[in-house]
Amino acid sequence: MRVLITGAFGLIGRSLTQELIAQGTLTDCEGRVRAIEEILLVDRVVPAQLPSAPFMIRAMAGDMCDEHYLGQVMDFRADTTFHLAASLTVEAEQNPALGWAANLHLPLRMLEFLRLRAERTKFIYTSSIAVFGGELPPVVADDQVQTPQTSYGTAKAVTERLLDDYSRRGFVDARSLRLPIVVIRPGAPTGAVSDMVSGLAREPLAGRAVTAPVDGSTPFPIVSVQRAARSLVRLHDAPPTAFGASRAVNQPALTVCVNDFIAALERIAGSNTARLVTIDPDPAITRIVTGWPRRFVTHHPLGDVITADESLDAILTAHLAGRSG
Repeated sequence: MRVLITGAFGLIGRSLTQELIAQGTLTDCEGRVRAIEEILLVDRVVPAQLPSAPFMIRAMAGDMCDEHYLGQVMDFRADTTFHLAASLTVEAEQNPALGWAANLHLPLRMLEFLRLRAERTKFIYTSSIAVFGGELPPVVADDQVQTPQTSYGTAKAVTERLLDDYSRRGFVDARSLRLPIVVIRPGAPTGAVSDMVSGLAREPLAGRAVTAPVDGSTPFPIVSVQRAARSLVRLHDAPPTAFGASRAVNQPALTVCVNDFIAALERIAGSNTARLVTIDPDPAITRIVTGWPRRFVTHHPLGDVITADESLDAILTAHLAGRSG
């Protein structure tokens, strides 16, 4: 199997690569379990040091929205593609042209490459909880009516429908995983509202103070990056019979609040670390967070293998192990 990963050096891409290296196989469009022979990692910037694996790993740096570069990437002729590359919410709101180019036009152009090539492959797509918005029920499942409130969420919702149609016509075998807030993002704070959630753990565990811009009891849905990567592989390997008209599945989330983070930090790292979190609600950010689904679940047949994290303690412990390793 030849595997293409776009956005490969982002938070999810790195974990997905490690998950594929550990598993070593994928199930193809014919239902055959095949060894991975090569992975092509694609991103705007690639590191000098690539992951080690018992098969070939290559990397290509460039902008997927560039026609020439996109052609080079698609010439890899992957048996399966994990499309993670995207322009995130804030960027897409500030620069609509860039957001549409990356989040809607790019996946359509990739699908057209595959349709015209007439070689049926798998196409695994990271969608988002942002396809849902407005007035939402306490529990949001896969069949919730989509009313996205951002350009990012709108592009994700439209791309889901494109993937459904390309699969219906037999051009590709596509699957979409709708992700809640993915944690714990390493590095410096980005200013994104979702990164605020990662910061509730990342900053105190690094010995730095952090201010939570929502009150202590406001719930929000999260998934660990390790769980998200594992779910993408399980979604990939599921039989086509698991899907109906829709190829999209919600990634079940762990519902937590700031007070839960403080309590988990105290259990994992002690009271001094937990005291590094202070709460100072910001009305604008509170409006955004309270607009997210509180409980994000799946009623899909794959719900027995695509599951939520066991606990916040487990997520923090995994982050510490990865950082120290």
